[in-house]
Amino acid sequence: MRNPYEVLGVPQGAGMEQVNAAYRELLRRYSDGSNQSMVDEINTAYDAIVMGGSSGGYSSGSSSYSNSTDYSDIRAKINSGRLDDAQTLLDGMPEYGRDAQWYYLKGTIQQKRGWLEEAAKNFATASNLDPSNNTYKMAYNKVNNARTGGYRTERREKERGGCSGCDMCTGLICADCCCECFGGDLIPCC
Repeated sequence: MRNPYEVLGVPQGAGMEQVNAAYRELLRRYSDGSNQSMVDEINTAYDAIVMGGSSGGYSSGSSSYSNSTDYSDIRAKINSGRLDDAQTLLDGMPEYGRDAQWYYLKGTIQQKRGWLEEAAKNFATASNLDPSNNTYKMAYNKVNNARTGGYRTERREKERGGCSGCDMCTGLICADCCCECFGGDLIPCC
């Protein structure tokens, strides 16, 4: 791929304001649909700059563009509970740049939302793209077991929030004592 800055006609390392202005101008120029391949190249270059940060991952000493993506911002948004923002960033990435980590993060968002079927599919894709990554495998196994009921275990009495037989008897004895103090009798004697 050509240097995305060259495609947009802006200097290497240009600010986002300048990149956005050049992008809009080029789209206006080719808006008649006469050169769809140029429009596609403009969109790809713009996506590469936006997704790659200010440097865009382009090395001026080489003729190729590296599409290495830093997901730290997306991870930070997921960890802070800003799932909509994280999903918007992920969905904005071009399909050709979606790697195993992209599918893992997409699955993580879906899992946090309770969409276990979709999460399982994305975790499976991440595992297939990078079979040596145990994190992806464990995430898939965890969500797959959760959606099929594999992790359902008996909860302890305290976690249920219910009463045991002993709790009910103790409560009745206390109520009887209170009633007798006020002249009544909840549990009559034989």
